[in-house]
Amino acid sequence: MNFLLFDFGASRIKSILYNVKTDKFSEIYSTPGASLSNKNEVPMEFFIDSFQKHLSYRKSKNKKIDAINICSEMHGFCLTKDLKNIEKENYVSWRIDNCQDLKSEIEFYFPKNDFKECTGMQEKNGLPIFNLRSHENYNHQSFFLTLPESIISIFGEWNGTMSKSLAASTGLYNILTNKWLETVKKKQNIQFPIINSEIRHGYGHIKFNNKNIPVYGCIGDLQSCFLSLDLKENEINVNLGTGSQVSKTFQKYDKEFEIRPTFGNQIFSTISHIPCGRALNIFSNIIEKKFEEYARKTDDTQNIFWETFFKKSNKNCKKNIDIDLNVFKGSYKYKDGGSIKFLEENNFDLHILIDNIKFSLVKQYSDIINSCNKSNANSINKIILTGGLANKITDFKDLLSLETNIEVEIEHNKIDSSLIGLSKISKKIFDK
Repeated sequence: MNFLLFDFGASRIKSILYNVKTDKFSEIYSTPGASLSNKNEVPMEFFIDSFQKHLSYRKSKNKKIDAINICSEMHGFCLTKDLKNIEKENYVSWRIDNCQDLKSEIEFYFPKNDFKECTGMQEKNGLPIFNLRSHENYNHQSFFLTLPESIISIFGEWNGTMSKSLAASTGLYNILTNKWLETVKKKQNIQFPIINSEIRHGYGHIKFNNKNIPVYGCIGDLQSCFLSLDLKENEINVNLGTGSQVSKTFQKYDKEFEIRPTFGNQIFSTISHIPCGRALNIFSNIIEKKFEEYARKTDDTQNIFWETFFKKSNKNCKKNIDIDLNVFKGSYKYKDGGSIKFLEENNFDLHILIDNIKFSLVKQYSDIINSCNKSNANSINKIILTGGLANKITDFKDLLSLETNIEVEIEHNKIDSSLIGLSKISKKIFDK
């Protein structure tokens, strides 16, 4: 049985064919993700075009597809007045912040000030709950969807259900009652999907080669990455991508961590929205524009920032430079934007700056893990690195191990962790 696995990531949209019986993968096909379009409200046409390219590629390979399994970037939504015309709408991603007053929005939805208790998440800009009321369709008869349901509706037929995984990522869903928030349900003009948490549940079908192909999964990419790892209690995952997360098996004393559901009653702990690729791109763009003599394009279109950042750092360059990477609202420790402090005339040049950005990136994760080890009964004895940047930054593993005094292992899979997670889900669906 062939599953076509899709990952609608922020930086890249990837697909791969997976044969459940033989446990073998085909080649990965990849196209740019929505974050590279430089648009936060992304026209649905972008995803339609991307998805069509992936389907056309598989059709050209003349391979049989029996089912589709999807994961996607989280914390985005589509609000449409007509399910038959979703292609005319925009997808509101986690990168946009339309909320004028976060405090008043929290009070509107959570008069008891129990946001984290109900949603499992820390309040942060960019969540659908804080972008929803500013949407032009909010006061009209409309349907609320995330990206997978939108894709199914456009390319086939959606059955009106949504995974608990993506529902919980909106901030509009109560993980204690397993229902949409009461204030949401009272908004009668917006139709919210029926929630499902079963791993074998189908969310509709997509037309391919004149056949109706069932669609499964429809979960967040973070959940899919986590399910690929089979973490033990004393292990922790650092995932490096456009955004980044530190995740572990759930334990009740993880006060600083958020709770994220997968399937059934399974949950895990995470700290999300830690600045990574999205923040680093800002420094890359500044250096590319302001230091043109250093930013000559190479054959692979990298600039001096990324060329230097990916190489091994000069540890002698570790100066007392404090770089706050929280440059966007909604990031893990955002206050008043990012900053660079404690520059002195003898401790600053371009390469010192780039190396210290990397040291600051590492420190974010080491601070979380060291704090975790101080407060928890089960101390962490292994760090598992995943994500596109984990393999590209030559010395990230060594620097993180040095800062935490913990063994660090990189998942050197040729296939992305999110796709590995989808393959494991596919096996369980097939084994029914």
